[in-house]
Amino acid sequence: MTTTHEYALERSQLEYERLALQGEVLKPMTRRLFEEAGIGPGMRVVDLGSGAGDVCLLLAEMVGPSGRVIGLEVDDEANKFAAERARREGFNNIRFLHLDVAHYVAGSPLDAVVGRCILMYQPDPAAALGHLVKYLRKGGTAAFMEPWFLPPGGPDTMMKKAGMIIHDTLQRSGAHTDLGPRLHKVFSNAGLPLPHMRLESVIDSRDDSPLNDYLARTVAHLLPKTLEYGLVEPGEIDPDVLAKGARAEMSAAGYATFGPLLTLAWSSKE
Repeated sequence: MTTTHEYALERSQLEYERLALQGEVLKPMTRRLFEEAGIGPGMRVVDLGSGAGDVCLLLAEMVGPSGRVIGLEVDDEANKFAAERARREGFNNIRFLHLDVAHYVAGSPLDAVVGRCILMYQPDPAAALGHLVKYLRKGGTAAFMEPWFLPPGGPDTMMKKAGMIIHDTLQRSGAHTDLGPRLHKVFSNAGLPLPHMRLESVIDSRDDSPLNDYLARTVAHLLPKTLEYGLVEPGEIDPDVLAKGARAEMSAAGYATFGPLLTLAWSSKE
C-alpha cells in the first residue's frame, strides 16, 4: 500500500471545532497523565502540535500564572483559533508558535514536553521527541498520549465501516496508527528512560454522548481523503447515517459507546 505522508484530516474551522470536541472528551484522561508526570505550578511546558489549543489551555490551568506554556503548531489558522480561545478564557501565560518541531529552539531549559495524538503524524516520532528532549532540564518530564487503531474485523456492520475509514485512511496518509503500544521505543530512541505506560479509553452509555458526535465528525473530515485514496466509492458513505447506524448497532448489542484505545506514557530525563 502506498502512503502519502500528509495530514488526512482537513484544516478548517470545522476541524478546529472537532479538535475542541476531542479535547472535551479526553480532558480528564489528559489531566491525569499530566498530574502523574508531575506537571504543576510554575513550570515551563511545550505542547507539540497544539492544534485548537485544548492541551495548552489545560496546561495553563495546571502551571498557573507563574508558569509558561508554549504551543508548537504548523497550521497558523489553528494558532489563531487557539489564541482567541485563550483570550476568551483569560489566559495570558500561553504562547502559540507557528513552526514545526525541527525549527524550535528553547531559550531556557524546559520542565516538560507533552503532546496528544501528535507523534503519530511525525515521519520520525523519535526524532521529533528527541529534538524537544534535548531542551529538557535534568528531571524534566515528557508525557505523551497516542492511539492504537486496530484494523476492524468481524461481520460487516456500520461500526466496522467507520473503523475501516478511520484506520485505513490514516494509515494510507502515513500516520503511525499503531504508535501507542510502541511509545516505549519512541521514548528510548529519543534518549529517555523507559516510560510508565498504560492503556485507556473513554466509554459513555448516554444516548447523547459527545462520542457519537465525535465519531461522525471524524469520519466526515476524513472522507475527502478516503475518497481520494479510493477506499470507498463516491456516494457510498453518509457520515451522519454511518455514525447513527453504528450507535444503533452498539445499543442493540447492549454496548456503551467507546472511544479510541490510547496509550498514555511519561518519563523523566536522567
